[in-house]
Amino acid sequence: MLIHRIAVGALVLGLAGCAAGVKQSSIEHRQYLTSQPARQISINLNDDARKKLSDNLKFNQDSLLDHVKRALTAQNLLNETKPEAQNTIEIVVKDFRVRSNFSAVMFGFMAGNDNIVGDVILKDPAGKELNKFEVSASYALGGLAGGQDEARMGWLYEKFAELTVENLKGTQK
Repeated sequence: MLIHRIAVGALVLGLAGCAAGVKQSSIEHRQYLTSQPARQISINLNDDARKKLSDNLKFNQDSLLDHVKRALTAQNLLNETKPEAQNTIEIVVKDFRVRSNFSAVMFGFMAGNDNIVGDVILKDPAGKELNKFEVSASYALGGLAGGQDEARMGWLYEKFAELTVENLKGTQK
């Protein structure tokens, strides 16, 4: 009976440890990447996020961009060499937090969570917004398995990429 309770408790903590979501902005005629892939993707940090860089050295905007770029390319939503592709994608990271490895391993979810919040903006060649949504991903697990930097950051980057792809394809859940 005790083992059953421990297993249920671990499952509940595991399910509560990771979260992600998307908030759509109010663009009247939202468009998706269904007929043509985008030709370019970029990433920037807003002023608030830029201030947090010195306290969150493990956050790597280039790694986040690489994960999103690979996910988009795998789904034929990004093709930087196709002449017909004209739309661009901009990711603006607005907020993030990365726990220290020690805190994540020793204290797990009690040390708070790691998170990334950013806007994904699809623009036409003239710069007009065709689609805009906010992606948020958080990871609060810890311990020896879930607290390692690679596990935590990898999950965050992959989840952010997954939600970006779903929403640019128009197949969000």
